[in-house]
Amino acid sequence: MAEQDKEFASQQDSEPEQNAGGEKKKGKSLFETARELEQAERRKQELAERERQKQQAEADYKEREKYGEQLEADKRELIRLKQGVISESDTIFEEKPEKKHYTIRQRIGNFFYHNKWWMGIAAFFIIVFGVLLYDDLTTVEPDMIILQLSADSELALRTEGTARYFEQFVPDLNEDGQVKVAVYYIPVTDDPKNSTNYYNGDSSKLVVEMQSSSAMLVLADSACKETIAADQTLQDLSGLFPDNQLVKDYAFDLTGTDFLKNIGYEGELDDLYLGIRKVQKLLFATEEKMQASYDQAFPVLEQVITDLSE
Repeated sequence: MAEQDKEFASQQDSEPEQNAGGEKKKGKSLFETARELEQAERRKQELAERERQKQQAEADYKEREKYGEQLEADKRELIRLKQGVISESDTIFEEKPEKKHYTIRQRIGNFFYHNKWWMGIAAFFIIVFGVLLYDDLTTVEPDMIILQLSADSELALRTEGTARYFEQFVPDLNEDGQVKVAVYYIPVTDDPKNSTNYYNGDSSKLVVEMQSSSAMLVLADSACKETIAADQTLQDLSGLFPDNQLVKDYAFDLTGTDFLKNIGYEGELDDLYLGIRKVQKLLFATEEKMQASYDQAFPVLEQVITDLSE
């Protein structure tokens, strides 16, 4: 009986319905009905989303309007503060940066970081000053200077031996507790074609030395006679040492003595003499200053002549 009822209901659903005008109405399947319901629900959701977006847009617009009005009000308030119309504001608050606390190590690091360039420059000058100070404190000022004028290359290598020889006759003139003699070597030649002296600046050195009173004793050969005008710049020794056969005019002949042996010179020289400069007014020294230098150098000259004439 139940199965018959189901068949009857199925037949009823399959039969076309009639409308009020007597026309038959076609029936809808379950799939079509479900799709229509889904479309209706989707449409409903779309309308709801549009309404939500519309309300959100209106809320955002109102919020922007409110924010713009607040900015404009703050701007007017800030202008009034700057102009002194009001002394403080309830809406504008000045934000003060929070004071940072650094450790000693961080402070030292920041100091070096921000001052590294200045500290580098200062360190450079401190080093230079230290080198100059050390050089000044450790450099021994010579008690006497010997001017050596000769182009002989081997003689130029014996300046230390020459200094040691003269040191035995020189007292501690600067009173620093030690005796030091310096030998200033300047190569001089009588060859007019030789311009080496000019290129090396030796000519300028010679002019400076001959216009100052620092070096009074002169070791030279005949090649520099015209260069230094020996007849005019060197003291005549013949009247001071009349009985010495090695003395002639301004020159004490060293080639006939043990001088070369004493300084360690290996070889032979037939032209080398020792002289002392005259006292006269110079470009870099007064006559009084030169006289003082002469008075210190002449006793040394006497001792050397006595030592080498024995």
